[in-house]
Amino acid sequence: MRLVRIAALSALILIVVLGGSAALILFNQSRIVVYVLAAVRNRTGIDIIPRSSSVQLSTHLIVVLDQPQVIENGHEIVKLKSLRAIVSYHSLFTGTGLPLYRLTAISPEITLPVNSGNPAVLSIPRPGTPTIDALQDALHALSRICWRVETVDATVRYADGAEVANQVGIVAYRTRHDPFRWMLGFSGALLRSPVPGARMSGKFSLGVGKDSRPGEFAHGELWTWDVPLQGIEVEGFSLAGTIDNTVKFSMHDDGSVSGDMQAAAEKLILKSARLAAPENLGDYSVRAAFEITDGRYAITRIVLRRVNTAVLSGATVLDAPNSDNPLLGVHLGGFHFDAAEVKQRLLSVRHLPTDLVDMLHRLGPGKVTVGDATLSAALDEIKTAPLATIRKNLVVSGTVEGIGFTIPAETKLPPVTDLSAQLRYSKGLLTIAQGTAKFGNSTVHDLSASAGLGNGIEGADYKTSVGVDADLAELFPAIARSLELYQLQQRDRLEHLSGRVQLVATASGKLSVKTPVPPKTYQVRADAIGAVLAIKGSPGPLKVSRGTVVVDPASIKFDNVMLAATGGNATLDGTVNFAKQGVNVHDLTLGLHDFPSALWLTLLVDPSDFSVTGPIGGKVVVNGNPTAPGGLTPEGKLTLANGDVKFNFLRAPILVQGATLTMHRKQVILAMPGSKLENQAINFRVTVADYTHPTIRIDATVQRLDLEVMRFVRMPWSPATPPINFPIPCSGHIEARAGNLAAFQMTNLKTDFTRSPAGDWRIYNMGATAYRGQMKLEIVGRAPDNWIHIMASATDMDPAPLFMLGGKNKQSPLVGHLFLATDLWANTDTNFFETLAGDLTVTVRDGTLNKFTLLSRLLSFIDIKNWLSAQIPDPRINGVPFKTIFTDFKGDGGLFYTDNFVLKGPVMDITANGSVQFGAGTLDMEVGMFPFDTVDWVLNHIPIIGERIGSGTGKLVAAYFSVKGPVSDPSILPKPITSVAQFIKKTLGMPINIIRPNTIK
Repeated sequence: MRLVRIAALSALILIVVLGGSAALILFNQSRIVVYVLAAVRNRTGIDIIPRSSSVQLSTHLIVVLDQPQVIENGHEIVKLKSLRAIVSYHSLFTGTGLPLYRLTAISPEITLPVNSGNPAVLSIPRPGTPTIDALQDALHALSRICWRVETVDATVRYADGAEVANQVGIVAYRTRHDPFRWMLGFSGALLRSPVPGARMSGKFSLGVGKDSRPGEFAHGELWTWDVPLQGIEVEGFSLAGTIDNTVKFSMHDDGSVSGDMQAAAEKLILKSARLAAPENLGDYSVRAAFEITDGRYAITRIVLRRVNTAVLSGATVLDAPNSDNPLLGVHLGGFHFDAAEVKQRLLSVRHLPTDLVDMLHRLGPGKVTVGDATLSAALDEIKTAPLATIRKNLVVSGTVEGIGFTIPAETKLPPVTDLSAQLRYSKGLLTIAQGTAKFGNSTVHDLSASAGLGNGIEGADYKTSVGVDADLAELFPAIARSLELYQLQQRDRLEHLSGRVQLVATASGKLSVKTPVPPKTYQVRADAIGAVLAIKGSPGPLKVSRGTVVVDPASIKFDNVMLAATGGNATLDGTVNFAKQGVNVHDLTLGLHDFPSALWLTLLVDPSDFSVTGPIGGKVVVNGNPTAPGGLTPEGKLTLANGDVKFNFLRAPILVQGATLTMHRKQVILAMPGSKLENQAINFRVTVADYTHPTIRIDATVQRLDLEVMRFVRMPWSPATPPINFPIPCSGHIEARAGNLAAFQMTNLKTDFTRSPAGDWRIYNMGATAYRGQMKLEIVGRAPDNWIHIMASATDMDPAPLFMLGGKNKQSPLVGHLFLATDLWANTDTNFFETLAGDLTVTVRDGTLNKFTLLSRLLSFIDIKNWLSAQIPDPRINGVPFKTIFTDFKGDGGLFYTDNFVLKGPVMDITANGSVQFGAGTLDMEVGMFPFDTVDWVLNHIPIIGERIGSGTGKLVAAYFSVKGPVSDPSILPKPITSVAQFIKKTLGMPINIIRPNTIK
């Protein structure tokens, strides 16, 4: 009973104490609140000023602060709806009331010390022991304040009032079992960019506990989910989808942080107005490990997967992140993609550049693999000049396998297939190795190249080498196009290529995307064994049977190159050097053995201008001319044993036996003795005194020469011949024992000639015997309009054959001895006779004017039958004999005039004046006929009258006629009045003429 009484008394005392304490607390609420807040201010430096407060009694003392202001250094750092502090009675009576049992913040509004426009300025603690120490101090300070902290429905804002997150809940606590370890958990929803609507939560363990791992200060996990992909847009393309993320980390005693993360993106969709429909990219995930220290931020073991297939791996490191010059390192591992798949995806995009679409259409299947890629550079450089920094610091390797593409049609190259190569880019240096490819039937092998791209493509140094086994027949269209593009002379001579050629080429120079330039140095070595060339005009193909050709910027070297042709071959050795002063040749040796001349000559000269057929043999050695930079000095002789030589100005080839082409320094001589031209013996010699300033001298002696064998020679009135292309000045001398121009026959013909490149020509010093007489001729031709100037003379020539040259006349209207002088101009392109101008003087002696239409008609008007006798034959039958005929003509435009035509003869005299139109072949003349000189002879022999009276009469008997119309069918009109008048005039004037003969005519 005693124990019971003691227990009851103790309980009574406790109740009295508790009741008294409660009464004391109730009557001192405001003092208790002030007391607790003062303790908080003393320990944290933070002032808490509530609008109102209350105290509730429970197992612990509960202090409620309504709408308190939390102020640090004079600035409100958080707004609260209410703040609930649970205080232990024991701590309240034995101390300051701290640490609180629990501190709960209801709907706090947390303000960050940065604006929404520049959140990056929020400082992040540096990893390291100072950070650990600061965290330890913060945890110790928090431990002195309370055992548990809770935040309910918190809102986080920027300093400018913009909300960052809401529905934030935070729980932080420690236990008496492990008082130095704080457990932290939180959750919330983000409201603003870059991830509005995302949810996040986490749980952390901070401080060193009884079961902490050695060296670990904290660990935890962070989750985010429903993270929307928005605001990521490039060139009108945007990604849609959500990302979930999990991060596990450990913080160590030295302040370093390590851990791993895993993120998953679901239902990724690519959107753009340029796509026909949104592109479903599928699901992706990424895993990575990370490690953060004071001097290094590292993300390692990055693996990007599409569903369960690894797509990309890599790592990134930021060294000295807190220094003035942090360095960023990025490493990406192997990945690959199919070119055809990428092509199809890109072609589904609308409004791509036309050149890109064209390139994609030409791209074929293939595989691209990237093995390793690393980038190490200063972070500031990457920020200020990202492309230039990447170009100078990126290291990447990869391969292409089986890539194919078609080349633009205008190049006329076959498509490229099976392109494979190893590629490496290292800090500005791009290298390509082990490249192989096919284009059509040709193959590329051992392709290697390098280019320094550190400062960009423009002006970058490069070098490359490649081997090619080329199918010439397939590549010929492209080769022909290149020859045309570079306007190489005689390019049209090459008709076709076939066979194969082995090429090894190296080159170096500078790249340019603005203006493509040839390489600075290069070398192409060609083993052209089996190559076959078809040359225009050649009798057969040309095949390379052995030898090598090496080409570089300074020279072309021929090493024992043998060209085989039908019936013979040629060898070529030596070097052609290129210098600023010109071409310099060193011992370039051409050896020919029964080589078809037409084959090699077509490489140098258009066969329509000059051609040679037949086998050629001999050797020529060509060297540079030291006294004339760029000049050549050939030495040697080539022989054409049996063949023909054809000049474009000759109608027929010259058949030769033993022709020689001799070259000595600058002189070239082509001698063709004992040859034949149109089956006539000819010695023909062509001399070029100085081939550097070429002029041609031709000397020929021929047995019989048809002048029209020279195609520029023709009768002036015959149709014009096509112009002759002969761009070299030409002169010469020709002699022929016999010759002809059409039907005009000559003997002992000699002439000189000249011809200019413009086509002007001159034949001079021409002399010949023709039809019993001598003739001289000079003709000057003017190329632009084909006007000619003819200066000719004939002495004592038989005119009869001239009238019969055309073959229409069986009898010549004129016989006698012809003396002729002409100075005429005419156009041989239009109408020779209608443009004829100049003057013509004709004298014929001791001949007969035979019967022809005009003469017959004139004689028919005169009754002379009573006068005929045996001594005077009938002129109507036998023609009109004469001692002389004299006249001269002057004219222009084909119309020639004469006023002094006189025929004097024993039968009659004939005079005429008027015009002849050579073009139309018409006459308009006045003809006077004075028959029977015997009348005058009688008068002169009458003694009373005597010679003076006879002389005074002149011609007492005369007939006058007007002759008009065509020469072949003229109309004749007698003029009796004129005849009577003349007769009276003669009669009345006789006394005067007796005194002074011929005063009145």
